[in-house]
Amino acid sequence: MIKILTTLLLLINLAFAKTPLENTIEGNWHSTTRSVTNATQTIEKEYLKLHKNGKFNLVILVSLQKGDYFVKDLRIEISGTWRAKYKSLIYIIEKINVPVAKEVYRINQQSLRNLANNFKRMYETTKIHINKINYLNSDKMTIVNEKGSEVDYVR
Repeated sequence: MIKILTTLLLLINLAFAKTPLENTIEGNWHSTTRSVTNATQTIEKEYLKLHKNGKFNLVILVSLQKGDYFVKDLRIEISGTWRAKYKSLIYIIEKINVPVAKEVYRINQQSLRNLANNFKRMYETTKIHINKINYLNSDKMTIVNEKGSEVDYVR
């Protein structure tokens, strides 16, 4: 009876134990991505916090500029749960908020709302995101997202 109870407790502990990958990946990460499409420059800054309790917070600041028109730091806040297994980082999105842009020039409110809704919709349509971890050490993490883009995060 004691052997069965001990085995059962061990199995329960293993089921809820964190993987070594999760212990390595917990904490604060950030990245910056720049791109140019149709003469529009886009800069995305991501601030990712992976909490020990399996929750995450992601803040994305998007800046767009085309000629004299620009939006600086459109803020997108995402939260949910995360898990890391088998060289994969999995996000399950629970909440998305697009509260404000820091600075806007020569863009009307309706265009700004449309832009915010487009970014919000990108994350609302797919609640589960699976990213492949290509590289990980204590200071740097490189992932390949679902679109096939490689993103470098640093602490």
